[in-house]
Amino acid sequence: MVWALWALVGWCGTPWPRKWWWPVPPPPDPDPWYRVAGVLGGVLGGWLYTLAWPFSANVTGVDVAATALGAFLGGVVLGDLAGLARGSRKA
Repeated sequence: MVWALWALVGWCGTPWPRKWWWPVPPPPDPDPWYRVAGVLGGVLGGWLYTLAWPFSANVTGVDVAATALGAFLGGVVLGDLAGLARGSRKA
């Protein structure tokens, strides 16, 4: 289940298409490859976080929530790298 949580958190690192209420022009909808890269980055970020700070014998919700931070950062970074590789200037 932790792997699914990391994938979900990595997915959340990409912006969601929504109605724009601000006076400035809206950002373009993200390419689907950003979301795939975000999911992979989330799993990779959560896994790297657990390698740096391994779980104890009794895994608590705080331990799992802390790995979600690594998953979010991994999803954002890998999504931005995928955007740069495809020629986007969003980063």
